[in-house]
Amino acid sequence: MIERTFLPDKHKSPQRLPYKAATRHSHGRRGKETGMKLNKGQSGFTLLELVVGIGIAVVVVGATSAAIMTIMKLTPWNNNMAIALRQVQNAGYWISRDVQMSENITVGNSNPEFLTLTVPEGNHDTGQVVDKTVVYEFQDMTGGLSRLIRDDAGAQIMIAEYISTNGTSATYCAHCTDNCTLNFTITAISGNINITRDYKALQRVPAP
Repeated sequence: MIERTFLPDKHKSPQRLPYKAATRHSHGRRGKETGMKLNKGQSGFTLLELVVGIGIAVVVVGATSAAIMTIMKLTPWNNNMAIALRQVQNAGYWISRDVQMSENITVGNSNPEFLTLTVPEGNHDTGQVVDKTVVYEFQDMTGGLSRLIRDDAGAQIMIAEYISTNGTSATYCAHCTDNCTLNFTITAISGNINITRDYKALQRVPAP
């Protein structure tokens, strides 16, 4: 009797594992190689954690709202303060500057004329000194306030606005001959802000 021996066919494809088995085998190897552990589930927030979180959020929102409201209230106040202060400072600067160079000072303390100054000015062409007149006068605005206008030989410029004529005054000794000083007070009002400043301007040019 002749025995037959079957040799394996080289061209025959190797036996494949079923799909599910191969999949399990693959996951098993990946888990062993990387050492990853898969969580079955995650726990949520507890009631205490939610209450604490909501309380913190309420406090933060309340503090932010209060800060915003404070800023909104302070902004108009700051604007009015800056406007009134700037008007007072401008008027004080210009009047003090002209008084220092003036020979004669006449205080009007009336509306429209507030101050009249005689200022000597040199003429570069002729070399002579010519006196010019500088007048500070009020110009009415709405709301009972006024603008302060500087009239320099017909050339007018606005020095300040929102000036209260009731709170603006000046004093000067007409018979002064040395170290003459003009004392004047300027008051400006913007919104509900009222600012008053007192000034002293020394007359450097002696009266003729």
